[in-house]
Amino acid sequence: RFHTRCPYAMDICSKVEPRFVDQGGGHYVACHLYPGCTP
Repeated sequence: RFHTRCPYAMDICSKVEPRFVDQGGGHYVACHLYPGCTP
């Protein structure tokens, strides 16, 4: 979803949507570069 405007986008970003990972405090991250987001 954000791969078109991310400077770190990789090929997988346009093919597989990463899952959201809870960072606590109401914050979430969904990025293939972040541990736990890619199945």
